[in-house]
Amino acid sequence: MIEIVEAVVLARQFNRELLGKLIVEGGQGNSRHKFAFVSGSAEEYAAILPGKVIGEASDHGSVIKVGLEADYVLLLGEGGERIRYHRDASTLPNKYQFWLAFEDGGYLTVSIQGWGATMLLPADQADAHNLMQPGRVSPLSAAFTRDYFESLYGQLAPEDKSSLKAFMITKPKVWGVGNGYLQDILFRAGMHPRRKVVSLSAAERDVLYEATVETLRTAVELGGRDTEFDLFDQPGGYVKLLDARSVGQPCVNCETPIQKESYMGGTVYFCPQCQKL
Repeated sequence: MIEIVEAVVLARQFNRELLGKLIVEGGQGNSRHKFAFVSGSAEEYAAILPGKVIGEASDHGSVIKVGLEADYVLLLGEGGERIRYHRDASTLPNKYQFWLAFEDGGYLTVSIQGWGATMLLPADQADAHNLMQPGRVSPLSAAFTRDYFESLYGQLAPEDKSSLKAFMITKPKVWGVGNGYLQDILFRAGMHPRRKVVSLSAAERDVLYEATVETLRTAVELGGRDTEFDLFDQPGGYVKLLDARSVGQPCVNCETPIQKESYMGGTVYFCPQCQKL
């Protein structure tokens, strides 16, 4: 699943490898499904894409915004996309939900596992689209200050029963963070994912802020998670502290076996000793 770190990595690769490439053909792919969200018909995509040039890409939470010079934009992400660049047709996947063919013989494909978006929008409409979540602050930006993080707590009533997992990835949410990075953030902070947010002291909120920033910045430096892949189908170098591979293994801090639980429609991993509820 693409989260903010993977969006950063992919956007940088777009700018380094694909900027200026001329699209000669493209469309919605050979295997449509109802959770591959699009902004128009297959005929519209096929008519608009030829002749466009890949412009600058940028990350917006878990979405990659790609300019198509001069008047359109692609929004990719917000789910289980595998976005791949192919130097020729020999490595094209059997099924994909979006594709571009370039003048130089290369291709871009997007294969969506679960759900995801390949929105083709007029440039003047893209920033207001709900996928872009206007007004949010990237936790990798200078604007993600301790004061901004504190303002997220200010959106909760004193009697709010939200857990830390809900607070971090659902509402009010740290932009671009999902269940993938949540596990390591809470482990570094020493906090159980089921703990009530309103129970945190000011000092603990400081710890959670620092853990969030440290985890995400470290992951960017290492090119994203080793379970996610870049434009060239290469895994990232960030090995998660907690995930399915950790279950039953000794905690790196105290050697207590790591546990997992089903929670909020997904799975959480934690050390029962270091992250007491």
